[in-house]
Amino acid sequence: MKLGVCTSLDNAGVLARLGYDYIETGLSAVAGMPEEEFQNARRALEGSGLRCEAVNGMLPGDLPVVGGAADLARAESYLCAAFSRAELLGARVIVFGSGGSRRVPEGFSWAQAWRQLRDYLTLADRLAGEHGLCIAIEPLRREECNILNRVGEAVELAALLDLPHVGVLGDTYHMHCEGEPLTALADAGELLWHVHTACPQGRLFPKDGDPADRRGEYGELFAVLNEAGYAGRVSIEAGCERFEEDARASLALLKERMC
Repeated sequence: MKLGVCTSLDNAGVLARLGYDYIETGLSAVAGMPEEEFQNARRALEGSGLRCEAVNGMLPGDLPVVGGAADLARAESYLCAAFSRAELLGARVIVFGSGGSRRVPEGFSWAQAWRQLRDYLTLADRLAGEHGLCIAIEPLRREECNILNRVGEAVELAALLDLPHVGVLGDTYHMHCEGEPLTALADAGELLWHVHTACPQGRLFPKDGDPADRRGEYGELFAVLNEAGYAGRVSIEAGCERFEEDARASLALLKERMC
């Protein structure tokens, strides 16, 4: 398994020096960069020795794909440009969280919302295939989105759609908030394509002796993933007080719990 961190591309050099395998950053932020800024960021990333193997924040908040304001043509235009940049950065996985974009508006037809998600993911699947990418649906806690809240639900959707470039992400923070056991990751089987983790108390960088570590959750996470035959990426998606110090401590802890 590979370990990475969700953060700004500016931190690639720090992560490379610490020994992380990759960096994960926000797609909508990358897509919104002026061309010169993007090229500078790309050159700096290449100089760091790391690749941006995953990107999250698939859609900007003002681009809904569910509800009366959903605009699939606008989404296609955005994804074409965004996926091109993601490919140039070395991305392999596009995380579809984007709670604001997929939230079902009050009073809107839920049946129509599911059809809109189908149509959007079918479009995204085609475009991802053209750029050598895959999409991982991220279940989000109910406070962040009112649809697709559990790994099991995302697995059902991905399985029903049966699209070649659409799988599932498991985020241990959201799973904790929703009361979903880590074994749901193993239940996802071959559809589990990416993982996010954090200490759920405060959504912080994992640390030796933090509440989740005392409960044995990091060790359990890797035990479940190993038993399931998962050999993909695990990204820390969390807040911190001192980025380099916390990233160093997390890497040491997770590598130890991985064994």
